Amino acid sequence: MAAALPLGRTLTPRERAVLQLLGLGYDNRSIAREMQVSERTVKRFVTAILAKLGLRSRLQAGLFALIAASAPGGGEFWPKGLMDVAEVADDDVLAHDTGGEYDL
Repeated sequence: MAAALPLGRTLTPRERAVLQLLGLGYDNRSIAREMQVSERTVKRFVTAILAKLGLRSRLQAGLFALIAASAPGGGEFWPKGLMDVAEVADDDVLAHDTGGEYDL
């Protein structure tokens, strides 16, 4: 997995938002609904995130989001409090809008 990068300089605010939602287990449809954009736009964001962070999959991106949020100073880039949600997450939260299946 890529080394920790200064996300504020690497990803755009919209890309950071998508990365955060990937960390919460959202699928593309749920991300699109949350951000009020098309699924195609979400796919473009995910592609850009993977390229910028040197990652190969949505799973790696989701894990990167969780690790970045838990790192010292990580909260600076996660205004919705990703770790607050992750600490109390259960299957219902992780399976958000996926019908009980995980889609990272």
